[in-house]
Amino acid sequence: MVKLDIHTLAHHLKQERLYVNSEKQLIQRLNADVLKTAEKLYRTAWISKQQRINLDRLIITSAEASPAECCQHAKILEDTQFVDGYKQLGFQETAYGEFLNRLRENPRLIASCLVAGEKLNQDNTQGVIHTVFTSIYGNCIMQEDESYLLQVLRYLIEFELKESDNPRRLLRRGTCAFSILFKLFSEGLFSAKLFLTATLHEPIMQLLVEDEDHLETDPNKLIERFSPVQQEKLFGEKGTEKFKQRVQEMVDSNEAKLVTLVNKFIGYLKQNTYCFPHSLRWIVSQMYKTLSCVDRLEVGEVRAMCTDLLLACFICPAIVNPEQYGIISDAPINEVARFNLMQVGRLLQQLAMTGSEEGDPRTKNNLAKFDKSCVAAFLDVVIDGRAVETPPMSSVNLLEGLSRTVVYMTYSQLTSLVGFMRNVMSSDQLKEDRMALENLLANLPQNKPGKSSSLEMTPYNTPQLSPATTPANKKNRLPIGQQLAAITAWDTSATNLSAHITLVTPFATRSRSRSNILMDQHGDHEGSSQETIPEVQPEEVLVISLGTGPQITPGMMSENEVLNMQLADGGQGDVPVDENKLHGKPDKTLRFSLCSDNLEGISEGPSNRSNSVSSLDLEGESVSELGAGPSGSNGVEALQLLEHEQGRCKFSETNA
Repeated sequence: MVKLDIHTLAHHLKQERLYVNSEKQLIQRLNADVLKTAEKLYRTAWISKQQRINLDRLIITSAEASPAECCQHAKILEDTQFVDGYKQLGFQETAYGEFLNRLRENPRLIASCLVAGEKLNQDNTQGVIHTVFTSIYGNCIMQEDESYLLQVLRYLIEFELKESDNPRRLLRRGTCAFSILFKLFSEGLFSAKLFLTATLHEPIMQLLVEDEDHLETDPNKLIERFSPVQQEKLFGEKGTEKFKQRVQEMVDSNEAKLVTLVNKFIGYLKQNTYCFPHSLRWIVSQMYKTLSCVDRLEVGEVRAMCTDLLLACFICPAIVNPEQYGIISDAPINEVARFNLMQVGRLLQQLAMTGSEEGDPRTKNNLAKFDKSCVAAFLDVVIDGRAVETPPMSSVNLLEGLSRTVVYMTYSQLTSLVGFMRNVMSSDQLKEDRMALENLLANLPQNKPGKSSSLEMTPYNTPQLSPATTPANKKNRLPIGQQLAAITAWDTSATNLSAHITLVTPFATRSRSRSNILMDQHGDHEGSSQETIPEVQPEEVLVISLGTGPQITPGMMSENEVLNMQLADGGQGDVPVDENKLHGKPDKTLRFSLCSDNLEGISEGPSNRSNSVSSLDLEGESVSELGAGPSGSNGVEALQLLEHEQGRCKFSETNA
């Protein structure tokens, strides 16, 4: 009887060990697939954001960036190569990884440095802001990064907007650190895309169907849209009473169409208020709470700033350019439809300002045809959100269990960031956070990062600005060609010792200046003409480890750790033990309790013990995985007894 029980126990243990090992291998493969997919996601997001910055550069500063140059830049970004940071930074990667990790975990310090850099008028401030979002906080894909960035925005409200003499003008200008970071954050926020698509898709599609005429409400501008022949045909002889009457009739007709369109937008806005992003609501409420405490700012002005942030910086840009936000993808937008969309956005902003002294006097008569509290009520819902100190956490975390352990950053972005921080520390702009910045920079090497001697030829003090991160508001800028720094590295492994060029500016894509240097292996070349766009290669993106500790792989905890966690949870909740479960069908932790009574007689039968135990194929791994929990103590004792008896049996066989 005892022999049969032991054989049954051994069989179950062996089968369980095989099953557990198989499950572990499956979990490891799944975790490896998840990590590969997450890595691909991070890299795709990095390239996508650089592409978006390149597109904004073409749209906003089209006079300084030709379509051909931006297209070449976009093509080069598609071929971006990601390399291990150690290959270029050497042993210094550890120091820089720790620096970036500590900087990432200190939102207050980042906000203080950005504000100080703007006061110092550093040329690379906008590039550093982009680096903070795309690299340090990884485009806010992870929930932890999103929480850190929200805190950065809150500190920027306190350090930048609150201390400004005219915060509304600073916000409307769109070039301050808060405006840039808010724009980058809102454009990439998934919940924001859902809200904009749900709110704007239907009304915009209906507007595109009815885009027959410009919905102009200014009589003078309406007349200017027609040629003299068309004016006489539509309105009659100019200067007559009939001419004025017909012009006014067309204006009234356009206003009626606009009222219908705007009311549809407002209806969808109210209908989808429930899915407004919680993180954006938290930012708006924090702005209202912080700026309302400033004595020199009236409540109406603070409300106007919240309106600008909510509509002018978030909703209205999506109305005017819906294709850029993914709201529509298959419907072309002509010039007439674009103008009408701009009219809708302008009226929404005017409606939001009703009740305050702000507003365009020319449109106040038109606003009388709307429900004055429609948009203002939506703004009140957002502002009246709970202004808690802790940023809200998303209720749906699709990447739960993952944590970011690396930073994607080009070499020039790294040197620009370190140089920016050192310039800020050398100034007198920082006050309370100066000591924290000194502690961060103290662990960094004084020389520029890198283990290759060829990097010594790169001018350290020259700002390495990417075309995608060059400040758009700088008029007296050097040509992009003068930003290209070519360094020569000799390939000692080659027999011919051929020279080649390594470009160290991030994603160098274009040159309109004759100062560009094109070097060839077969001879010297003069600078190309302005029409020639040289073939260049993108700078490699360094994958820098943050130096975080080893992560626990989900599903790979030992049974002892799981039992201890259950014990801790049971102790906290004072969960009573189910007596029926103990004496009924045993669970996994009680699988040995039924045979413990039979095992007590093992010591009485040495002959049976010798035959039965010697046939067991129990490995130390199977035994070690069984934890000593309160509910499984009988099973653990049984295994220990089996191991002890097996050792005695082997010893007796050896002596025999």
